[in-house]
Amino acid sequence: MTVQTSATAEVIPTLRTIGADLAMRLDFDLDAIDDLRMAVDEACSLLLPAASDGLLDCAFRYGAGRIELSVSVFTEQPDLVVQDALGWQLLNALVSSVDRSMDQVDGGFRAKVDLARDSATVAR
Repeated sequence: MTVQTSATAEVIPTLRTIGADLAMRLDFDLDAIDDLRMAVDEACSLLLPAASDGLLDCAFRYGAGRIELSVSVFTEQPDLVVQDALGWQLLNALVSSVDRSMDQVDGGFRAKVDLARDSATVAR
């Protein structure tokens, strides 16, 4: 499922709810649902300030006890997510895996954060 929306803080609660709803449908436990909710919030918050075109792309993939999320924005700034920043450390604590990428595109860059959260039953 892919959502393209305005890059504003007002949309983050909706994206958190989508992630939490998917996790509930996959029978994630309450702690994993809360972790995913916070991770969606943090990933979006890391990218929102740099969105040059005012758009945020958010793609959810799910199945077999795992939810993957890709959040991306178009930006004119070549270096966006610092891996030793507090927000990045928080993401690492909340999810099973997280990665960032910056790809050059016409007129700027596509900044992306990819994360995955396994359910507690899969993680064991």
